[in-house]
Amino acid sequence: MKHIIVFTGLLIGFWGAVDAAEQRKITAAELFNIKCTTCHGADESLKRHATKEQFLVMIRTMQFGAKVTDQEMERIAAFLGDPSRLLLEQTCTRCHDMTRIRQARLEKRTDAKIKVLVEKMRKKDASGVSEKDAAAIYQYLISFY
Repeated sequence: MKHIIVFTGLLIGFWGAVDAAEQRKITAAELFNIKCTTCHGADESLKRHATKEQFLVMIRTMQFGAKVTDQEMERIAAFLGDPSRLLLEQTCTRCHDMTRIRQARLEKRTDAKIKVLVEKMRKKDASGVSEKDAAAIYQYLISFY
C-alpha cells in the first residue's frame, strides 16, 4: 500500500511538471495574442497601461468568454502590467516598431544573445537608455517573450 501511495504521489508530481513545462512553451506574449486578440486588436490592448492587479480585474471580466484559466490570466496580467513594458515601449520604439522587437525573440535568440543585443542598442548615441533600464528591458524580454 505504501508503494502505491508513493507511486501516486510521483505520478501527480510528474503530471504537474508536464503541465508547467507545457505552460512555459507558450510565452506570455503569445498567450496574450492567442487569448486576447481574437476579440481585441493587439495594438488597442497594448495601449493600455495599468498595474498587474488592474489588468487582473479587467481580464477577470472576460475570463470565461475568452476561456482563460486562472493561471493564464495571471501570466497575461503580469505581461501587460509589468512596469518594464512601458519602459521598453518608450525607449526601444524610438527606432524599432514592436513587431521588430518581438521578432528578435521569435528568431530563437538565446537569453545571452538578447542581452548582447540590448546592450548594443543601449550604447547607441540616441538611445538614452541607462544600464539599469537596459537590465530591466532585458529581464522583461526574457521573462515574457
